[in-house]
This record gives sequence, structure tokens and C-alpha cells, in this order.
Amino acid sequence: MLTADAELEDVDETTLSIKPALEEKPWMLRARDAATKRRWLVALSDCIDILVWLRHYKLGAVLGVGGNGVVQKLEDERDGTVYAVKVLDVAKFRNREQVVAEVEILRNITNNIKHPNLIKIHKVYEEHQKVYIIQEMCTGGELYDRIVQRALQALHAHNILHLDIKPENILFSSEDPDSKILLTDFGLARMINGKQNPLDQGKTMAGTIGYMAPEVISSHVYSEAADVFSAGVILFILLVGYPPFFGDSEVEVLLKIARGDFTFDPRDWAHVSGSAKELVARMLEVRVQDRITIDEVLTHPWITRDVGNRDDSAEDRDLSASMMSKLQRFNIDRKSQNMGSFMASLLLDDNEADFQALVDEKTVEMMIRQLCVEGHSRIPLDGAHVIAKGLGLSPYIDEKSFVQFLDQDRDGFISASDFCAGVRALRNHHQSFAAMVFSAMQKMHEEKSDPYEITEKAVLTREHFSVAFTLLECPEPLVEVFFKYIDDEEEKQQDKWSVNEAEFAILFTQFSFLGMLFLRTAKDNVMSMVKSHSVDGMPRISESSFSSA
Repeated sequence: MLTADAELEDVDETTLSIKPALEEKPWMLRARDAATKRRWLVALSDCIDILVWLRHYKLGAVLGVGGNGVVQKLEDERDGTVYAVKVLDVAKFRNREQVVAEVEILRNITNNIKHPNLIKIHKVYEEHQKVYIIQEMCTGGELYDRIVQRALQALHAHNILHLDIKPENILFSSEDPDSKILLTDFGLARMINGKQNPLDQGKTMAGTIGYMAPEVISSHVYSEAADVFSAGVILFILLVGYPPFFGDSEVEVLLKIARGDFTFDPRDWAHVSGSAKELVARMLEVRVQDRITIDEVLTHPWITRDVGNRDDSAEDRDLSASMMSKLQRFNIDRKSQNMGSFMASLLLDDNEADFQALVDEKTVEMMIRQLCVEGHSRIPLDGAHVIAKGLGLSPYIDEKSFVQFLDQDRDGFISASDFCAGVRALRNHHQSFAAMVFSAMQKMHEEKSDPYEITEKAVLTREHFSVAFTLLECPEPLVEVFFKYIDDEEEKQQDKWSVNEAEFAILFTQFSFLGMLFLRTAKDNVMSMVKSHSVDGMPRISESSFSSA
């Protein structure tokens, strides 16, 4: 294994001598030609340089989590300089090019764009299927915890689209009241060839539900206008405390965005000036050609106004207690969804080492404090609905039972240790959760059945599963795999089989997706995993996730 003390030596035109560590003997690497040897020499030299650099750095606490990795503190032990390191799990991306694209965008920004509101990277390296992006530390929190147009203007001037403008990606560099704001996370960013040449992805939508522009939803076309729309959503929320587009499902939200279906409720917008309202309306125009440009945003009267002399500025400063309360609730809901996404990524992670590394109580306690207005480290059961909501708990699952399940020590509160134990129990297909799902599937069947039909309450039939899979929009490949396994050859045509609660508990262990379907956040991850596998090669789902048949 290569160490920081490794030594390289030229032997001849095609051969290298490599001494991995001080106490080890050198070994020879012979390339097929001189050009290949030079490439190996450069790559190995870079590796040693990084190892030498890393020996002075200490990896610290987890600062944030997401579906594809974590952000941790990194400290230079020589002078105390602190960085943030974003650790991306390459295995969780559909293709390696996504990671490479983010790194290239960040390098482009660091090397070519000199702007105070854009995050800069310090170093990038890869080790054991993990990509480490070391960047400047932001300690001031998110935008909603304490606008971004000039940073967007700088990106667009260099033909870069961000494509994921949202609160989590707008950070304060420090806790100072006058701290600068930084635009971060370029995982979805794209380069375009010119201002008149929008990027057409053709196949996939990039962005976050609720902040995505109409043209991204309907045509998968990306231009500078998409970033303006996302910034308009954030401005709307900052002014009245709730998002312009909301609904009971993601599909409903997407449809409202595509139609431009939002309103300025007079009760909430009474304190906002007409100038601010006009700017928001122009930023949220459905038609790209009618939407205000980023340059026009920066010269808009509401942006350039003299706050001390403009009459309408008094309106904008008079933020009502009601609006602040709504903004606070929206912020808690948003963070509960982030916590739900974190839990979902853990539930579907096959790698036990990654699971153990991420499920640490300090990280979870940080999340819980963010959910509590008073910053408490545990949530009372009567307030724990925020966790269930963040996970997208199915209405067919009894919320009270689920929350009590998470209260592992039965003290009436959900603490970090409770949460971690609960995640482990869910990941191990705990019998209590299996019983909740069993009851939920019976409720679903009852709703869809003839009220006069007599059904056996103690069992689930093939029809129960079919109804549940339909209502929960289970991916067809999973449905096929499940029924292929469970159907008995002799009774397949007659659909006569049934399972009682004890037998279902065994199935629940074998097919982990059964539980995940009742947690919307986890279900979204399941669907993403299905889309990344070919239908023909879909293996049987067993133990914790997808594994080879």
C-alpha cells in the first residue's frame, strides 16, 4: 500500500521503481511503452503528493449529510486552518461522469471566476471509491437560518448553469452579521456553449422538486433562465414564509410549476411592496422568453432601491410575526425532509462499514437540534410527527405507533440514540415495523374492496399485495420479481395462496423494499435504484438491498 513515505525512481525508458514505504523493499513497474510509463509516473507522483499533504490534516465532525455522501470538518494541524471536505460515494451515482462533472465545474470556478459569492475548492482526490472535495469552510449556516443574484450572474457570464438553487446550497461563510453569502454544491451544474445555446438534457430532470423551472419539467431544457426561476422561488419564500408551489404529492407540485399555478394571497403579501411582488412575478414567469434575465434582476428598482429613502421599503421591512412563524415552520419541514433523506440513504446502504460510519449520535443530535426551535437535543413524542413527515410516512401506517417505535428506550422522547437504534431496527426489518406494514396492507385492501365482501382479517392474499403495489406505485420490475418468487407453481393460476403475520415477517426480511414503499423518501431511493438496473438483470431483493441473484 502506497504511503506518504513512498519513493519513485526511474530505472529505464519503460520501468519504474516503487518503494511503497520506508521499511518495504522496492518493486518494479514495467509499462508497455515510454508514454504509458510517463502517465504512471505522473499519477503516482500525484498520489504521493496528496498523501504527504494529508498527513498534516485531521478529519473531524460530520457537518452535513445527503443521499450521495457527507460533509466533514478538516483541520490543518500545523496552523489550525479549517476546511470542509465533501465526501462523495461514487457507488451511489449512476455513472462516474456525474462526479467528474462536478469536480470540473468547481475547478473552472476556482481557476477562472473571481467572485466573492462562489465557493472555492482547495484540493480534490479519490480513495477507495470515495471522492474527497476539500473546500472553504462555511460556519454561518444556511440562508433560511439567519440574495444570490450576483453569484448567478458571474456563473452565467462563464456559461455555467447551477441547476440546483435552493436554501441548503446557499451558506454564510461565518456567523458574523455581515458575513458574505456563498453559493455551493455544483453537483448538478452544467457548462453550456453559449448564451443562445440552451443545454437540452433530453432524458432526465436535474434539480430539486419545488425549485425546478417549468421548462426543465416539461422539456428538460436548461438555460440561465432556470436558475432565475429557482432564485424567484427562494425570494417568494423569504418574503412570505412559504413556497409558491405546494401540493399533496411531488407530481402535483410539478404540475403546478409547469402551469405557473401560484397566487399572491393578499393576507400574506400586504406587508410586501408592489415593486418586490412585481419582481417575484417576473422571475416566476412560465415562458422563458417572458422571464426576467439575471442582468435585469440586478437593475430592477427593488434590488437597486435606497432602503433609507424609498417609501415602499418600510413595507418590506415590516415582516409580520405570522410570516416569520410560517417561515420557521417551512424551515423545520425542509430540514425534516433532509433528515428523512439521510435515514432513507442509510436504510438502503449495503455497505455495513459506511452505515456504521454515518450512524453516529453526534450527527443525528445536530439534526434533531435543527428541528427543535429551542435547540433541544431530543424531541417529545407529541412533536415527533416532523420526523414521520420528513420520511414521508404513508397515511396507511399508524403514525403514533411508528413514533413510539422510534422511541426505543420508551422515555417519551426521541433522542439521537433512539433515532440511531430505530434506523438499525428498520434496516434489520424489525418485527414491529413488519406488523405495522401488515396492518397497513389490510387497510388498503379494505378501502378498495366491496364493503359487503367477507375477507379473512388474519392473512394477506395475492390481491392484498397487488392493491398495495398499485397504490404505492411500486416499480414494475420489483412487482414481477416478488410475485415470481412467492407464487406457488401449482396454485399460480388460481391465486389461492395467503400469508399470515408470522409468514409475512419472513417475507419482510427477504424483500426489504416492502417496508421502504411505506416511507416515501426511501421509496424514491428505491425507484432510483430500480432505474439504474436493467429489468432483465433485476435480481431477487433479499436481506437489505439489491444483490446478485
